[in-house]
Amino acid sequence: MQVLVTGGAGYLGSILTRKLLNQGHHVTVFDALWYGKEPIRDCLGNENFKLINEDIRNLIPTVKALKNVDAVIHLASVVGMPASSIEPKTSEEVNYLATKNIAELCELHGIDTYMFASTCSVYGSQGNDLITEKSKVNPLDYYAESKWLSERAIQYLNHAPTILRFGTLFGISPRLRFDLVVNLFIIQSIFDGEITVDGGSQYRPFLHVEDAADSLIFALDKNLTGTYNVISENKTIMQVAELISEISGCKINISQDNPDKRNYRVSADKIKRSGFNPTHTIKQSFNEFENKVKSGEIKNYKKAIYNNYKQLFESDEARKKAFI
Repeated sequence: MQVLVTGGAGYLGSILTRKLLNQGHHVTVFDALWYGKEPIRDCLGNENFKLINEDIRNLIPTVKALKNVDAVIHLASVVGMPASSIEPKTSEEVNYLATKNIAELCELHGIDTYMFASTCSVYGSQGNDLITEKSKVNPLDYYAESKWLSERAIQYLNHAPTILRFGTLFGISPRLRFDLVVNLFIIQSIFDGEITVDGGSQYRPFLHVEDAADSLIFALDKNLTGTYNVISENKTIMQVAELISEISGCKINISQDNPDKRNYRVSADKIKRSGFNPTHTIKQSFNEFENKVKSGEIKNYKKAIYNNYKQLFESDEARKKAFI
């Protein structure tokens, strides 16, 4: 297939791109490269790979990119609550308006497969209820709100979209991130010997980034349409910290200064009934990160490039690309 992946150089996209190429698909990555080209550099020599270094807010390059495409997997986004709050205008343009435009353009171009990466954070805070795709949504921040608005627009404009609501991602990627709770706890335990937990009683659904990429390919192969929660397991933030402490022997510090108000447990039974089951665990991720540290590939986890908010806030190059 001819597959267009927006945001294909990102945390999830760089993994998905490689998996699609390994399956023999022709992949075009459409990415503004806010976080650089390095995550997909080794794809550049693949004859089935093409990079379009453009911003999805620019309509003409987007329209050209859709020519002769069989499927669009839309990942491009200002990801996360802190990063999306830096410049609300940019976040609205990227997370909502561009998503809406691409859904409509797919319909106009006769592209049958349009897949959108959403988030379980649209559920907000719902106590101890086990949430399904039919549960109410309750977004608590702009990032979650933009994803929910995008879902609604997609469903109105596109006749049969695929919407995957991912749990909180974790795991190794060619574009490393340490602004994700599991990754941050793991790397803190390795470098600092201690973890700081804000609150801790909040539930989250978690999902390895490899499983997220596999779920997109599964949905593509099976021609799934509709909305699906995709998670591997629900844990409280404290349970995650305790698991990592058990593995590493690190200390846990508890803070009540800035506890996250989001709290939700999610069921992924719908996509599991379709045949998809995640396979990666937090313990495996700890071993992956530990090996990266031992090999010298990770020397300073506090560098801005590993954090969406810091990179967009502190890097002049990234700011010029993002805040046009």
